[in-house]
Order: sequence, then structure tokens, then C-alpha cells
Amino acid sequence: MLKLVGSALVIFSCTMIGLIMAGYYQHRPKALRNFQTALSMLETEIDYGQSPLPEALNNVSKRCDPTISMFLRKVRQLLLSMEGYTASEAWEISLNEFKSQIPLNDSDFEILTSFGKYLGSSDKEDQIRNLKLTLSQLKQQENLAVEEKNKNEKLWKYLGVLTGLTLVLLLY
Repeated sequence: MLKLVGSALVIFSCTMIGLIMAGYYQHRPKALRNFQTALSMLETEIDYGQSPLPEALNNVSKRCDPTISMFLRKVRQLLLSMEGYTASEAWEISLNEFKSQIPLNDSDFEILTSFGKYLGSSDKEDQIRNLKLTLSQLKQQENLAVEEKNKNEKLWKYLGVLTGLTLVLLLY
């Protein structure tokens, strides 16, 4: 009886590890799309609404994904604080704070960090160009993420179950 319970726990834990790894591949394309949507709205706010950056961030944060919304509100909060953060610093601090909550890889964060370096430091036309460049880079990353998802999601699910079964067979 004890061996049976132990075997079930090994299979269950290995399966869960596989599902967690598969979940990363499943959620990354969605997170990239959510960032693209938020940046598109920010572009509209800057270009057509001609809103100041804190106001534009507030308007966008009200209409986007909850995790991205919290990120944008944190950027806005840092901008409006009396500590004198620049837009670039506020973006980078917030990005580092939310890194563990957003399922993106290092190259995705590198794109977002490089976008933040030019945020609020030039005129409207340069901001729009920077936004469009970042959007196109995020679109490319999304396409790669979808390919990785298609290739690796099932692999990790099956690998978790099969690893658990193999361990159980080896232990008997």
C-alpha cells in the first residue's frame, strides 16, 4: 500500500512539473500580445490624445490586462513620486519588479528595457517611431513564442508523465 501511494506521488509530482513547464510556453505568447496591445494604446494616447506620459499611462492601464495594468500604474506612480525618477528609470524599476510575474524570456525583457531607455526623452515623433519599432520586435518575438509553444508544450506535458512512470518503474 505504501509503495502504491509513493508511486502515485512520484507520478503526480513529475506530471505537475511537466505541466508547469508547459504553462510557461502556453502563457508567453499571450503576455507578448498583451504588451503589444498596451503599447499600441500608449501610442494612440501619445499621438492622437497628446497626453502627458503619466496621464497616458493611467489611461492605458485602465483598459489593458491586469498584470500589464499593474506594471503601468507602477511606472506612473514612480514618475509622479517626489523622488525624481525619469521615465526611463521608472520603466526599468517597474520592469525589474514585475519580471517574476510576467512569463517572458530574457530577449523579451531586453526589448522592453531598450524601449524604456528612450521613453519620455525625445519629441512625439521619436516616441512614436520607438513605439512602432518595439511593437514590430514584440510581434517577431510573439511569432517565435507561438512556434516554441507548438513545439514544446506537448513535449513537456508528456515528458512529465513519462518521467514519473519511468521513476516508478526504476524504483520497483
